[in-house]
Amino acid sequence: MELYFLILLLCFVTGNNDKQKETEDEIKRRRIIEQLTKTRTVILDDYQFVTRQIATDVFMYRSYRTVSVIFFRIMSDVSVARFTIQSEELHLNNIGSCSPQEVVINLKPGSYPAVNPDGYDFPKNFIDPDAREDMHTIELLSNGKNMSYIINNPKPDIWYALVYIKWQDPSTQKVEQEGLVADCHTILYTDLQVKKEENIKIIDCYNPLTIDYDNIPALYKCMATDDADPISLNITIVNTHVNNSQITFQVQPLSIPSKDNFILYCVFDPRLSNIQTITFNTSPSSWHYVKVDYAFGNTSNIANCESYYLRDFEEQINQTIVDLMRDDKGRFFTYDYGLPTTDLQDATSLVNITSQEIKSLRFKVNDFIDIGGNLVIEASLLMSLKYYVGYKRERVKDTLLAFTEENQFFKTVICMDIGHPSVPLESGECKFNDKVKPALFVLNSTDSDSIYEKVLIPYPDSGTWYLTFRLFCDKVVCPCRTSDNGTKYYVHTSESVDVESSTFSNATREGESECNATVVLSISSTSCLNNRCSNHGTCGLNTYGGLVMSFCSCSAGYGSWDCSDASRMDSKGYMLVSVLLLTLSNLLFLFSIYVASIRYYFTEAMMYAFTMFFSSFYHACDAPAQVAYCITRGNILQFGDFYCGLMSFWVTLLAMSIIGDKLRSFLQLIGAIVIALLTTWNMHSFVAFLLPVAVGVFVLLLSWYVDYGKIKCMRYPRSYYTKYLPFGVVLVTVGLICYAFLQTEQNYKIVHSLWHAIIAVSVVFLLPDAKRTDVNPFVPVAGFCWTPLSNVFKRSHTQ
Repeated sequence: MELYFLILLLCFVTGNNDKQKETEDEIKRRRIIEQLTKTRTVILDDYQFVTRQIATDVFMYRSYRTVSVIFFRIMSDVSVARFTIQSEELHLNNIGSCSPQEVVINLKPGSYPAVNPDGYDFPKNFIDPDAREDMHTIELLSNGKNMSYIINNPKPDIWYALVYIKWQDPSTQKVEQEGLVADCHTILYTDLQVKKEENIKIIDCYNPLTIDYDNIPALYKCMATDDADPISLNITIVNTHVNNSQITFQVQPLSIPSKDNFILYCVFDPRLSNIQTITFNTSPSSWHYVKVDYAFGNTSNIANCESYYLRDFEEQINQTIVDLMRDDKGRFFTYDYGLPTTDLQDATSLVNITSQEIKSLRFKVNDFIDIGGNLVIEASLLMSLKYYVGYKRERVKDTLLAFTEENQFFKTVICMDIGHPSVPLESGECKFNDKVKPALFVLNSTDSDSIYEKVLIPYPDSGTWYLTFRLFCDKVVCPCRTSDNGTKYYVHTSESVDVESSTFSNATREGESECNATVVLSISSTSCLNNRCSNHGTCGLNTYGGLVMSFCSCSAGYGSWDCSDASRMDSKGYMLVSVLLLTLSNLLFLFSIYVASIRYYFTEAMMYAFTMFFSSFYHACDAPAQVAYCITRGNILQFGDFYCGLMSFWVTLLAMSIIGDKLRSFLQLIGAIVIALLTTWNMHSFVAFLLPVAVGVFVLLLSWYVDYGKIKCMRYPRSYYTKYLPFGVVLVTVGLICYAFLQTEQNYKIVHSLWHAIIAVSVVFLLPDAKRTDVNPFVPVAGFCWTPLSNVFKRSHTQ
């Protein structure tokens, strides 16, 4: 009956495990909400309460698997975005106290922030972070105090926040046993209030605009057409007087311009001329904000609107925009973009360009579904075969490169922008109104090292991307000297040096202003890097609140974005020594098996053998990949290690107890089922270890007390109580202290190996030699090798 009852209990507990977990989660959630009831956000005057995130879980940063992600949608016409942030510790048990943690929040618009809190270098070809949207970093303590973070004139977009506890070196962290230390949980509360600018007038930037001087400052917005043509806004200022000051114009797409964010910032004096034409390049199909204000203080560092127009737009060459075709692959974040083609295999595009045009290729990165991968852009000049096999040009004094009429000098400047196309410059920079930045690629026809470039963009920003191409002929480096026979001309690669004049003729090449070239372009996105992590990790997906991002989970000490950094990895010899310590230390259980067997504790000897087996192979499988050896799945070996370890404690305590064989067998069966349930519930919990041990000690002491009351003397030999038992208890105590309090990530392989050795040796002293009399406890009796087995398999004929 007892066995049937236990089976029914096992089925009931297993069937209700998920419900119990849900109940625990609900209780935890309710406690979090109750703790946060003291949080009362004050809604400021003229502010709109947009959204809030209650009780976001925050974890120590280990990889992108442990980060939490929240997002805020900021609408247009917002002048101030105010974030209220509060973090605190939720104490889930009554042990110890919780110390405040350093919480870090990385916030940026358009996509997830790409950061490296663990200090690893980003991989080669990683995009320069300065070329991306500015990221805001907020740091606070989880002490329950709230703080405000203000962003002026934010970009209207979805803003993503990456939340985690500041990274700490795992090798210095203490290995804490659940149930022995405070159970602390860091939570975060955030909300967003925005202040919208109400006095914005909608105008048509393609028609003249009249502004009354008395109505300044004024803010306008207009929609640009879907092309690359600049806008020339004709402005007339009326009601001006002699004592009036100068006027400034600021233009910014999508958001209200400020001192730091603008695409055009110029000044003019309406007293000299009250009519002004403001010309600026646009972001196609986007709202543009025009801010007109008085000029205060010194304006010498602000461009003059008249000279700005003459400088940048008199010689504007033709610029065209071409939309690329999207090629979806049916997997997370896996897609390509290219020129329309019917070829299902080729994801590259051949982009033909001339020196008389600027060509922009446009493609779309969608919100949510595209931003969680890694975008790779590759470009190469289409050259003859010799370039692709390491071609190097002839050099003179390492400063001059030789070219021929058939194989001329030219370079292609490629700019990358989001929301608008820019203008590639001969200097290798990209210009968009007042903003100048380095080009994405500069491809030269010099040699094989200069014709190919590649860039990796993790978590690409949502929006419309533009790749703009411009070709420059050898006119940019000539007039230049030619050879004596006139078959070659030479281009400087650095400052000129004296070269023998006999090398050159008196003639010079003037250079050509017209040429053409073909660029091979590839735009592709995958999870991680081509769905791989440099063969040193696995590509995973982190899902949080419906958001999905790919990331690399590195193994064997590797790090960085793609698990390619081995700078912190231990040597293979060190890893081998560590795994040998953890596995070979279990061989001391052979001594335990031997002693248990010669004392006729065969059930106990079997449990020690299984403990040795599972512990050895679990630690061999849990080792770094370079030295790991797994005979089966790691979770099976882990379960066997914890389960057999607890069962060894249980059967040893029962063997020390003075009870009958039938009761001992019954308790062993009870323990096997209960310990299996506890190990399945939470094998890392101290409760899972303490409960069977505490019950076993209780049964042991009770049996000794009852037996002493019956016979009025101690059952076992005096030496057991005076020598072996105290020494065994001391060993177990030392082992438990090492296991529970002394382990850190750095000394784990030593302390845990010591734990294996101590527990294995302690069994030898704890098992009483009660089934034999007047023999050495460490020496088998005569004929042991065959007598025990014959007794075990001998069938009794008594009823």
